[in-house]
Amino acid sequence: MAIKTKELHAKLGRRGPYGVDTGDLGFTGSPGAVFVPRDAPSPAPVVGWAHDWTKGPQYYTDTLKHLASWGFVVVAPATDRGGRPNHQQFADNLSAAIEDTLQARLGRGKVRADPRRIAVAGHGLGGGVAALLASQRTDIDAVAMVFPAETVPSAAQRAMLIDAPGLLLSASGGVRGEDAAALQLAWRGDLVHRRLEKAIESGLVERNSLIGQVGLADPDRRTQRTVRPLVAGYLLATLGGDDDYAAFADPDTKLKDTELISKEKLAEEAEELVPSAPPLLKLVKGFTGG
Repeated sequence: MAIKTKELHAKLGRRGPYGVDTGDLGFTGSPGAVFVPRDAPSPAPVVGWAHDWTKGPQYYTDTLKHLASWGFVVVAPATDRGGRPNHQQFADNLSAAIEDTLQARLGRGKVRADPRRIAVAGHGLGGGVAALLASQRTDIDAVAMVFPAETVPSAAQRAMLIDAPGLLLSASGGVRGEDAAALQLAWRGDLVHRRLEKAIESGLVERNSLIGQVGLADPDRRTQRTVRPLVAGYLLATLGGDDDYAAFADPDTKLKDTELISKEKLAEEAEELVPSAPPLLKLVKGFTGG
């Protein structure tokens, strides 16, 4: 099993079997992008992607193309990018983008999104927004949260309403560890929490931005290479129903460069007298959602 898992992880680190067509969400009336697996079996499972604070789909292009190449229609609205985004509005916009995509004929007109297979995913603030939306829709089949941040209203408090299975990725030593722990402790459905041993929470972004120039967003290829196969494998196992990738959704299977985090592990860590995020950082996180 260990050898097979290692091989699958390496395979998922490369682009999948489908070419990818990229389109604009302009037909929905909202800005954003949609990534369609070319010539994939139709209807294809759909993944709604939510970006981090002040970002947008253009900062995740390679990641979203990677997911689409494995057979997922990926829809990524480019709304709520201001310094003080409305988190509930962001969740509503993500939901609307998914609905509009479900009604459209995509790519070259040969692929449709499957209303019976819907996942939401996101990075940072977008991870929290994905959880928030999953607490409000009963047709979400999987949730993938990459270094999630808390939202207002609280995604952690709403997690007790979520029956969908979830993947939670946190970073060792990251400032969003408390946000990830709160989500895990409240999550009602099955959840796999993997802590990445060598990751930067802001590292999933793929280009420098104005924020990056002052040190708040640092693209990190090692983080990207670690996150992409973990998310793709999880979605293939849960949303795609592919048993070959079941290990990626198994809370007892360790994968490369990750540590499995149980609720018992969180309880042990909570007893340690080591402060997490400093008060000023907590204030900034509450202001930005990041």
